Amino acid sequence: MTTTGRKTTWLMPPGVNVLTKAPIYLALIAGSTISIFPFVWMLLTSFKERHQAITLPIRWVPDPWTLQNYIDIWQGIDLARNFTNSVLVSLSVTALMLVTCSMAGYAFAKKQFWGKEALFTLLIGTMTIPGFVMLVPLFLLIINLGWYDELVGVVIPFSAGVFGIFLLRQFISTIPDELLDAARIDGASDLDIWWRIVIPLCRPALATLAIFTFQGNWNAFLWPLILLDSKDRWTLMLALVRYNQDIPMQIEWARLMAGVTIAVLPLMIIFLFLQRYFFRGLTLGAVKG
Repeated sequence: MTTTGRKTTWLMPPGVNVLTKAPIYLALIAGSTISIFPFVWMLLTSFKERHQAITLPIRWVPDPWTLQNYIDIWQGIDLARNFTNSVLVSLSVTALMLVTCSMAGYAFAKKQFWGKEALFTLLIGTMTIPGFVMLVPLFLLIINLGWYDELVGVVIPFSAGVFGIFLLRQFISTIPDELLDAARIDGASDLDIWWRIVIPLCRPALATLAIFTFQGNWNAFLWPLILLDSKDRWTLMLALVRYNQDIPMQIEWARLMAGVTIAVLPLMIIFLFLQRYFFRGLTLGAVKG
């Protein structure tokens, strides 16, 4: 221990800090390795020949490396159309989700109206209802609207969500009321305040919600399976799952891994572009109730 004026500094023995953190670092490295292993295996398998993907003992590295799986999966399904359908559905749902949830979150956070707390409590309560319970009534509603086998039937039911409303309500509640009052004094309407003040300040929360929404709809399988019948309207995940439906005993694992690798790329690109907002949104979105 050394003392300088009023400041006291405790000198730790060399290596103590490193030794105490070593187990944490080892656990993080082990967890990261386990998490990334399936993606590495998927990528390597996509470059293997068919027999190498199912041989025992496992052959980890392709020998030789081949791009034939990507060519076969491109020709085996209408990959361009299925990919485009997934992009249209995911982007449409994400855009609508950001608009509806940010508007509702702004209303619940900053507006006063009769029954606000009761309505918000009711919305949060709906999160306890399993999604499978809603499949039959939702399907019947889509049939009555004439949206069966249409992409709009995949988009509209998921264009708003309670989780998004809750996340943005919590984030918007941290915005000072004085800032909004100053805008009202300058003659700004609620729509102007939402678009010019709330939306720019909520970019971290919006990016977080956008990533979750895009990922969930990009990977969606059950609802497109129920609703979409025509092959030209299949999403990418639905097309990949049905790729081997006619010959289930001869699953082409190497080709499927090539298709899944293509399907994963948009998610990785979006996350890389939005990751700084994503982490800020996770830490700041639920600071204030």
